[in-house]
Amino acid sequence: MLTGKHVVLRAWASEDLPALQALRNDVPLQRQLMAQPKGSSLEQVRTWLTTRSQTADAVFFVIADRASNQALGYVQLLDMDLFHGTGRLGICVGPQAQGRGCGGETLNLLADYVHETFGLRKILLEVLASNEGAIRLYLRHGYREVGRWLQHFRTASGYADVVIMEKLLTA
Repeated sequence: MLTGKHVVLRAWASEDLPALQALRNDVPLQRQLMAQPKGSSLEQVRTWLTTRSQTADAVFFVIADRASNQALGYVQLLDMDLFHGTGRLGICVGPQAQGRGCGGETLNLLADYVHETFGLRKILLEVLASNEGAIRLYLRHGYREVGRWLQHFRTASGYADVVIMEKLLTA
C-alpha cells in the first residue's frame, strides 16, 4: 500500500467492486479514457481486476480515499519494460474525486514507487487532445508532450487527435 496525504494506492478488495463497476460503466468517462465501454457486470469487473493484478509486466492499484478507504478510481502501469525502464500509464479518477488533488497525488505516488521498486526511468501516456483538464494535470506533474497522432482515435463524431506524453523519473 502506498500512502499519500489524501489517497492510498492499494490492492483491490471485494467491497470495491460496485464502485469500480460504476466507473467501468460510465460511458462518457470511459470514452474520455480512450476505452471502448461495453457494460460490465460485477463478475466481469472481478475477472478484469484479477487479470490486471496478475499481469507480470504491470502494476495495478485502486485509488482510495485515505480517510474512508472508499475506492475513487484506479491506476495502472502497463507494458513495463525493465530493460529500457519504461511503462505506460493508465489512470481513472471518478468524477466525484476530480479536482481534489487525488489524481496528482496518485501520479506522484506511482512514479516514486515504480522508480524505486522497478528502476523505471520513464512513464509514457496517451491522452485525447480534447481532454484539456488531464493534459494540464500531467503538465503540472512533470510530463511533457512529445508528439501527436492526428485523427487517431475513433469517436462518435469522427476521429480525434491523441497527445503522447512522457515523464522522465531520473534527473
